Amino acid sequence: MNLKEIVKMSKLKALNFQKVDLSQKNIDGGIYRMFDDSGVVIYVGKSGNLRRRVDDHLDRRTHTDYFMDEVAYIEWFEEPDPYFETLLEAIFIAYHQPKYNEETKDHNRKFGDEIEPK
Repeated sequence: MNLKEIVKMSKLKALNFQKVDLSQKNIDGGIYRMFDDSGVVIYVGKSGNLRRRVDDHLDRRTHTDYFMDEVAYIEWFEEPDPYFETLLEAIFIAYHQPKYNEETKDHNRKFGDEIEPK
């Protein structure tokens, strides 16, 4: 069984991700995906306060400052339940294999070349 079957990617693709617009007042907790200019997901994260977290990334006040020049746009999905938020983050990291998520590097170290980063 492959990953798409396990997580029912068709249902996950139906999640309504929105491009981050920091002029919006109400951006609560959830997950976010950072894309490069070719549309590839390069980082997946979660936060209880997406507005603050995205601001921190953009102001280079996080461990991601070294790749922020590669980020073309950020999408977010609001999810108030922290347990489901954590699950969604793990699913999207496993699916996209973003090159800047430490979890991706850990997985490849543990399991060799079973999953090639996209």
